[in-house]
Amino acid sequence: MADVFFGLQLAVQSPPGDPWRLRLQSVVRAHVRDLPLADQRGLWGSIANLLLQALDRSALGFWDFVPNGRSEYDDWVQGIEDDSAEPWRPDGTGARMDHVLVSAMFLLPEHEASAELVGAACDLPESDWRRRETFRRLVETLPQLDFASVRGSAAYVTPGGERLAFSLRELQGEGYDYLLRIE
Repeated sequence: MADVFFGLQLAVQSPPGDPWRLRLQSVVRAHVRDLPLADQRGLWGSIANLLLQALDRSALGFWDFVPNGRSEYDDWVQGIEDDSAEPWRPDGTGARMDHVLVSAMFLLPEHEASAELVGAACDLPESDWRRRETFRRLVETLPQLDFASVRGSAAYVTPGGERLAFSLRELQGEGYDYLLRIE
């Protein structure tokens, strides 16, 4: 059976020291270890609630739903892991460093409840892809997944250091040009 990839990224205005950011980083760190199925819904519910709180502070975002998505899942995870291993260099233009990029990704069995749920939420006309309400609906699906069938999940906050941040200018530039302005 093929697997479906679902990935979501939000660029959230959250400067170093922001209590929201500290809570999110704490929750994501809890995801580093394997969690029992009963705890995964709570984890993703906490992440979803925090993302919903920050959605109005999210200028850019991206989401994707890919059938036969095993390689897409692996590429997203590997890309973020590779980026985190490189030395982080702040924006040298003097732009305000006050954004983090939050990524959530899932590998779901095709034709099972979770893939159908996410597929229905993603089945939109292209004119709606960038709408804030679309991102809200997608975030709201995260804790509704059937974690007994989820083959893989990952959450990241980058840059990872509590004192580090991107500028919005960086997130609109090379390497991040896939991010869309949320309307």
